[in-house]
Amino acid sequence: MYAHFGSSVRVMDSAPRVLPLEEPEVSEELTRCLSAEGVQIQVNARVRRIRRTDGRVICDLANGGAPTVCEADEVLVATGVVPNTSELGLQAAGVELDAQGYVKTDETLQTTAPGVWAAGDVARRMALETVAAKEGATAATNALKREKRTIHYDWIPHAVFTNPQVASVGLTDAEAVRRGFACECRVTTMGRVPKALTVGDTRGVLKMVADAKTRRVLGVHIVSPIAADMVHAAAYAIRGGLSVEDIIDTVHVFPTFSEALKMAAESYHHDMSRMSCCIE
Repeated sequence: MYAHFGSSVRVMDSAPRVLPLEEPEVSEELTRCLSAEGVQIQVNARVRRIRRTDGRVICDLANGGAPTVCEADEVLVATGVVPNTSELGLQAAGVELDAQGYVKTDETLQTTAPGVWAAGDVARRMALETVAAKEGATAATNALKREKRTIHYDWIPHAVFTNPQVASVGLTDAEAVRRGFACECRVTTMGRVPKALTVGDTRGVLKMVADAKTRRVLGVHIVSPIAADMVHAAAYAIRGGLSVEDIIDTVHVFPTFSEALKMAAESYHHDMSRMSCCIE
């Protein structure tokens, strides 16, 4: 945002890549896009100290080698998330916390204390407003109606509102392998999507993760100017247990950015760089 305002922006990330929980292809493409706009990105950067001298902010960094210094007018710090549970007296009520202070819950969001449920950021699943709302409704239903509803977190999409946007739903390649799947992945660039070419904005990629045995779609990960809008089709596909072939068999509106989903599916069978987008 500040880069778009005209400021010189430098991002210092302590992780080895930006958005380290996303797919590597997503991090790489977002880094490429931001760098093209003049944003300086420095990874593996540990801030040792921040001080102000003569109106300037001085950051002392440790970046694997010799200490370095970065000067700026202002610094914005992402401090992370902690559960707001320390002063609630939960232990006295029999509600157990983990080592980081998050409330322990089962799949129905019930805590270790009978008759007590927890939802939202304190329940330590996905720190999203949409998830907190879903968990609140689920916990209330289970508490008041004595039901046993659960939430399938793999079906929940999330987005990062950079420009271009990042959006994901389902499993990453690494997580799918960790769960025992033999995975097959395909990546298509937005430069192959007719709508992106038409509007002159070909930034982005779409990565599809599928079960190699059944071709069931396990995850979709997107970088695109409208990734947050595109991801819902993938969320429906994953919730419905659709396969790569099901997506291919679904007629998509032409031209749209969402055709990238079908093109990624088509690439399991064909070299899409040599085929028309509408050919099956």
